[in-house]
Amino acid sequence: MPEYWFKYGVTEVSMEIPGEIAQKNLEFKRGEMDEKLWEKIRDFVYDLIKDSGSGRITILYDHSGDEFSTIILKHVVECFIEEGREEKLTLLTSHWRLDPTSGKDHLQKILKKHGIRVRSLTASEAEKSSYFGLSMARELAEASTRILITTSEPHGLLGKASLKEALTLGGYVEIDLDENPFEKLNEAWDEISSRLPLHAITAFNGEVYLGDAREVDRGISEEKFTTPVEDFDIVFAGGGGYPKDHTLQSVIHILGLLENAVIDEGLIAVIAECKGGVGSSFFLKMLLQGNGSGLDWELIKLAKKVVGNRRVVFTSALPKSILRNVLGVRGFDTPQDMLTYALRIYSREARILILEEPRLKPVRSR
Repeated sequence: MPEYWFKYGVTEVSMEIPGEIAQKNLEFKRGEMDEKLWEKIRDFVYDLIKDSGSGRITILYDHSGDEFSTIILKHVVECFIEEGREEKLTLLTSHWRLDPTSGKDHLQKILKKHGIRVRSLTASEAEKSSYFGLSMARELAEASTRILITTSEPHGLLGKASLKEALTLGGYVEIDLDENPFEKLNEAWDEISSRLPLHAITAFNGEVYLGDAREVDRGISEEKFTTPVEDFDIVFAGGGGYPKDHTLQSVIHILGLLENAVIDEGLIAVIAECKGGVGSSFFLKMLLQGNGSGLDWELIKLAKKVVGNRRVVFTSALPKSILRNVLGVRGFDTPQDMLTYALRIYSREARILILEEPRLKPVRSR
């Protein structure tokens, strides 16, 4: 009997599916720092050092809870230190995909774990000034060398959450997203990336892309993170574990990511601890009142749409009454309980898709 494990907060939970039931596990390649990749990063950084002269260097690190990106950051920092550029180096961090409190805590712990000790501050702490009509961090605008390090993962609302989102939503730039948020994100990205020389390193599905930020962004095409699948009745997906699944607000985008993974009357089952609760007070207010603005409101509208045309269930630490009242979905104590419920609806003839962590976007080929 196949057994699947899902990260759940700081621990894991499992689910067993009888072997006679049609099932597919959609696996994601995890990155590894081997000698070949290390040399590629070192050559890339040394070329930047030769071109930077005596100017300041700013690394923009977008923390998503992905440790591989932190390992890349560590090696980039080490290259600059080895060349005696530590005094010119500033690390500007963000964690926009995560709950603000748990994200900041996790970021500090993982930087300490990997021994990354250089001058650093969060993007929200950075002094902002006006540059070509945009308010942005001085460390970003005035550096002679800028490197953005992030992971590229699909996002239920934003699509490919990578360089553009890391730069514009990470707090490096102040943007009013109350009206036309997607248009303003694109405008800010186009303005900054065209005016400021910006380099990037991003990881996705076992590969690392680096170079000019605009070229790297084009290199991570939608086809790379969207994967065609057959017709499935049920999809089970993990929330990624702590800190990714700390609140409902940080995982609710998964519903949009999985909307087209199952048939029209299919079931989406999300396994995310949400120990930190629903999310911010503003997010909760919008959920309860049914109106709002900005990206969070767009996210809520997307989730409501998915709930309206798919069955949706959660395994989480959130009280079942809260899930029912704020989102209109059912809650269960374990993934196995969700499986029992799903098989009662779809029978043992059900076709089941498994994403132990939703780092790919499954879309029915038909």
